Amino acid sequence: MIGPRLQQDLRHIVIRWRMHPICLCADIVKMYRQVIVADKDADYQRIVWRDDPDSEIRDYKLVRVTFGTASAPYLAVKTVQQLATDDGSQFPIEVVKGAKSDFYVDDLLTGCQTVEEGTRMFKEYSKLLRQGGFDLQKWVTNNKELAEIMTGKPEIQDRKVEIRTDEVVKILGLAWNKDIDAFEYTVQLPDNTGPVTKRKVISSISRLFDPLGWAAPCIIVAKVTIQKLWLAGIDWDEELPEELLNEWLSYQRNLIDITKLIIPRWVGARNNDVHMELQGFCDASNIAYAAVVYLRIIDSEGNIHINLVTAKTKVAPTMQVSIPRLELMGAVLLSRLITEVGRVLGINHANIHGWTDSTVVLAWLSSHPSRWSTFIGNRTSDILSRLESTQWSHVQSAQNPADIASRGCSPGELAENPMWIQGPSWLKDQSINYQRPKSISTNLEERHIKAHVTVDETKTFSDTSFWEKYSSLHKLVRIVAVCRRFLVYKRSHKFGSHLTKSEINDALDVCIRQSQLICDMEKLKSLCPFLDDKGIMRVGGRLQNASLDHDAKHPIILPHKSHFTNLVVDDAHKRTLHGGPTLMLNHLRTKYWIVAAKKLVKAHVHNCVKCVRHAAATKTQYMGQLPESRVTPSRPFLHSGVDFAGPINVRMSKGRGNKSYKGYICVFICMATKAIHLEAISDLTAEGFIAGFKRLVARRGHVSDVWSDNGTNFVGASRELHKLVSAENSSVAVEIQEWLSDNSVTWHFIPPHAPNFGGLWEAGVKSTKFHLRRVIGDSTLTYEELATTLAQIEACLNSRPLSTLSDDHQDPTPLTPGHFLVGEPLVIVPERNYELCNIASLKRWQLTQRMVQNFWRRWSNEYLVYCMQRYKWSKVIPEPKLGDIVLIKEDNLPPARWLLGRVVAKHPGSDQLTRVVTLKCNGSLIKRPTSKLCILPIAS
Repeated sequence: MIGPRLQQDLRHIVIRWRMHPICLCADIVKMYRQVIVADKDADYQRIVWRDDPDSEIRDYKLVRVTFGTASAPYLAVKTVQQLATDDGSQFPIEVVKGAKSDFYVDDLLTGCQTVEEGTRMFKEYSKLLRQGGFDLQKWVTNNKELAEIMTGKPEIQDRKVEIRTDEVVKILGLAWNKDIDAFEYTVQLPDNTGPVTKRKVISSISRLFDPLGWAAPCIIVAKVTIQKLWLAGIDWDEELPEELLNEWLSYQRNLIDITKLIIPRWVGARNNDVHMELQGFCDASNIAYAAVVYLRIIDSEGNIHINLVTAKTKVAPTMQVSIPRLELMGAVLLSRLITEVGRVLGINHANIHGWTDSTVVLAWLSSHPSRWSTFIGNRTSDILSRLESTQWSHVQSAQNPADIASRGCSPGELAENPMWIQGPSWLKDQSINYQRPKSISTNLEERHIKAHVTVDETKTFSDTSFWEKYSSLHKLVRIVAVCRRFLVYKRSHKFGSHLTKSEINDALDVCIRQSQLICDMEKLKSLCPFLDDKGIMRVGGRLQNASLDHDAKHPIILPHKSHFTNLVVDDAHKRTLHGGPTLMLNHLRTKYWIVAAKKLVKAHVHNCVKCVRHAAATKTQYMGQLPESRVTPSRPFLHSGVDFAGPINVRMSKGRGNKSYKGYICVFICMATKAIHLEAISDLTAEGFIAGFKRLVARRGHVSDVWSDNGTNFVGASRELHKLVSAENSSVAVEIQEWLSDNSVTWHFIPPHAPNFGGLWEAGVKSTKFHLRRVIGDSTLTYEELATTLAQIEACLNSRPLSTLSDDHQDPTPLTPGHFLVGEPLVIVPERNYELCNIASLKRWQLTQRMVQNFWRRWSNEYLVYCMQRYKWSKVIPEPKLGDIVLIKEDNLPPARWLLGRVVAKHPGSDQLTRVVTLKCNGSLIKRPTSKLCILPIAS
């Protein structure tokens, strides 16, 4: 099976090729490699290559059109066409036209009427193509005399030309037997070894190549089999049920008979033919609908030739569709196919005729499409835009060749059925009776247009569906105003094209009076209601003498539970530009008095999607537990967090005229001691970070765990470190492999879009920038100056106390990160506890160990206990539930452009609180932390 565009191109070129009694075929040798690409475009065809893994990688630029690129076929074909345009003036017009229309990429399919003409075309085509550097080879023809001339007379050739002498030649995937000048079919299906699955069946069906539909009655059976497989609901690698398996095996056994099907290549057309016309047939069944086109030629001697040109089938849809509708869909298929063939062959539109065995379809085509329902009207309009209704006639089902294709048949039956290849026998008659049924009128699928006007005065506003089906006060009032034109005003009254203000006001009064019919008078006693001159109930009140408008002194009373009242509130909400409850109430009170208005207004604002979306705010989740690396004593920088700051302009060297480039600061922070290490990085890449990471390890010792965000440089660095460890493990001794496994770096990534998970290093970046701005200002430093400045800032930051300063001067110096960095070997960790031993009996290195252990004791007593409190996020907020509709907050987008998503999975954190959820958004699954979600209080 091939794509529709490729199938259409094949159909066009083969149909034109079949019009010549003598045919010529050839192809261009290495067509793509003969086309040079412009130098400016060749840069897009760069490749890197080396002959073996130890050699240096080299950069190559392909200067010719390369096979496999998407643009290669177009560039090659366009080059041939441009060659015909540029140099065509030196060659016959038929050769120039053939170069533009008879090439399918590198294959030439053309023809002629006489041997002399073929000899000339053979020579001229070769010369024309050779001027562009193309060599036409593998010539083949169905005429033995022309083949002998091309092979045995070198004077017509100016170089050696290859001539194919095979009996059967592949032409654009079609098997052509040049000796009998006919197309044949070959079948190459895989062996039925192993279970027969849906994947194997569809793979076998896709091998059936029939672009012009000559074997359509056999192929449609395979298409229906694919539909049955999908309807059965079996998986790709699941074995077929017994019934479907037997059908497929029977079809596969009978498919070998398709080799008996012979299609003549030449359709009998010559230059002196008297008449040429297209006859098309369509039909439909419960399983498929089909169209088939025949070419009818009357030659100069009065002989009539009928030949199959092309056919097309489609499987009937799985939804329930009536047979007349399927017949109409077959007529649409035929109208498109036959007009396409007529355009390719240049046949006069008047010489195109369609046939159907459905009188219902003919009835539909005999009337204007507007008479029928939407389904029928659209398709009849499509057909009549291509063929007139008079170009359609009726044919008996037994004489309709499309009936064979719509029902399907075995290959053996198709090969023995002459009606499929040559059409009905009456097509060879000198005159054809284009008959139509005498009476083809039908009421089936007719559009019924009826108008009824009913007035029911017993129904009230609350129980009439007419009022409640409109969601806009503006629309409801105008519809009522239009209806009143025909019910109230006199017939002699002339109306304009637009509604007047008085008509709109009268319609509004009607709606108000209808809504007031459900008012509870017991609840309105305190308002002292009265009826005005229009019969509208208003508030009496005590403001008769106030200098206010009449509507403000005596507002119109509206009930609480009324659809019209909801429309009035909605209109006020829009007029106040989605204002809040207070603004809406002030606006409404200028004309209306709504019972329990405050509750109604608040509910409307609460249910407004736009207001909810713009007012959406993320709810901070309950602050979780500190990770183990933050509360467990460990050597400084054994567990580290990392982030980047910058960019910072850095000079190449001192002096004038030196250019600057962007540099960055890599901030490492110890998860346990808050010690900071700053590195100057030249570029924001994985390689630059790894260099800084190596400097950290060289000065601070091994790092076992690293936490970071999802920056591309961090992800790349993590991947490179794992590759280095894996490479070393494969080439060193077992003892060293074990050491590498124990001392490799484990990288941890925080959830995306959740910087609060990295608050420790974010604070370190903030503190670094605080000092850096005040020290360098707008100055541009060299790399050495920047490294020196960062070292001094690092010393300042590591001198900050970890705990609260004491007011007592006798208390020891506050504990700082520097206590853990100065005076301690980088690869040694505390071993025994020497804190209670006598100092006089300790060795010098033991004294050092006691100092370190004293630091860790103070760290636990003075610093760690202060991490116990939750200074913010101390309130437990309900976690999102599965199925909740949420807004996904994006920092770089306004709330109006936040995406909607549905929670489909939750991922608990270390303290069993939901920290990350999986959302379904626009058909794809994404993960986001709960801090980025706004739960909508409205239904989806």
